[in-house]
Amino acid sequence: MTENINTTTLVNRYFEATQSNNASIWAACFATDATVDDPVGSPEIQGTDAILERGKEFMANFETVGLYPEYVSVDNLRAAAKWTGRGVTKDSRIVKFEGINFFQFDRRGKIVNLVGF
Repeated sequence: MTENINTTTLVNRYFEATQSNNASIWAACFATDATVDDPVGSPEIQGTDAILERGKEFMANFETVGLYPEYVSVDNLRAAAKWTGRGVTKDSRIVKFEGINFFQFDRRGKIVNLVGF
């Protein structure tokens, strides 16, 4: 992607990737040198290898899991989204959790920074 980037589409693609149960699909949303501060207060990670590992660690706790956007606000290549996470754990518990993410995208449509609360 170069011109005419639709940031709302990029955010939706990110959420669809979280619902895929595939850490590689999720990690592919990020630029190679992206940083992730999620959840805020945990050690920030950088680069697709570290992002992929974080995704694998998170998804290993679930049979299925995904984040579902409830509200998205976009400003050029930046966005904020309120979401609800839903999943089924490895021991068959149904879980629900909520959060807010702040995204910064590059002109290629990749996330360069993600901050999650």
